[in-house]
Amino acid sequence: MSLLRRLIPLIALSLVASAKADTFVADQNCPLYQSKNKLTNPGEVMTVPGQHYSVLEVLGNPNRPDWVRLETAALTSPARWVNGRCGKIEQQGTSADSGRCDVAGEQDSHILALSWQGAFCELYGKGKRECHALEGNPDDARWQALTLHGLWPNKASCGTDYGFCGSVHQKARGFCNYPAIALNKEAETALAGVMPSAEFSTCLDRHQWWKHGSCQTMDASDYFIEAARLTRLVNESRMAKALAQSSGKMQTTANLRKLFTEEFGKHSGKRVSFHCSRGLLTEVRLSLPDRLDSSIEIKHLMARSGPDLRDSCPASFLVDKPG
Repeated sequence: MSLLRRLIPLIALSLVASAKADTFVADQNCPLYQSKNKLTNPGEVMTVPGQHYSVLEVLGNPNRPDWVRLETAALTSPARWVNGRCGKIEQQGTSADSGRCDVAGEQDSHILALSWQGAFCELYGKGKRECHALEGNPDDARWQALTLHGLWPNKASCGTDYGFCGSVHQKARGFCNYPAIALNKEAETALAGVMPSAEFSTCLDRHQWWKHGSCQTMDASDYFIEAARLTRLVNESRMAKALAQSSGKMQTTANLRKLFTEEFGKHSGKRVSFHCSRGLLTEVRLSLPDRLDSSIEIKHLMARSGPDLRDSCPASFLVDKPG
């Protein structure tokens, strides 16, 4: 019996050691710290994008960790800390996919959908308050930019059915029939600056949150702050400025894609698409990776994996002039 007592801890330790550890998959170069508090990094060791590391410890939410301690090949202190935003944790022994299309956090990419407000109002917005405002002030700078339609988490196996991952399970009869969303002041201000419907309280933001936003793991405020940030960055691009300068004129997909690729990298041309209806540009969409980070510029996001997109616009089309 005495021998058995001595063996039990050893057996338990052996079982723990043989258990498969979770892995951390790096998606960018980040420092691997010996001390996360002092930010010491002997040997200036960095993560390598795409490399898998065994996880020793996680601080914070496993889906959005603050810090992760990894087993590395560093010669000095191989157990190192990395910022959780530098990759993602893949859990072992559990299915990464529920097989359902209404479970949050299972996205494998995102689409940022941006509207050309003049065409939206011309084709779909009759009677909407934001479109009345556009008609009354067609030269307002707000209408010479792309506006936020939505930031959509996608799951390839679900096609267009990935959605409604929260407490609302189906589309409401009208956007304002969805439950209200509690946003902090920063999110309200950011959203009103890029989504006219939010500014004029016609509730597109509610629809976007309950159908799409509920399928990722940020809260509503952080989600809309990130969507607004991405929208502003696109509007600062040469492609968006060319659209504004073409208001009331013809443009081509080839020219816009060329401008986009020159600014955001050679792979980005396949990850932007232009959508038209009745010969008018209505929407621009960007393909983004599964994991978004407010500290990363669009150019670097688009360099990561994300599905290629297809245009619905013809080779040339009209950029609608507001009013």
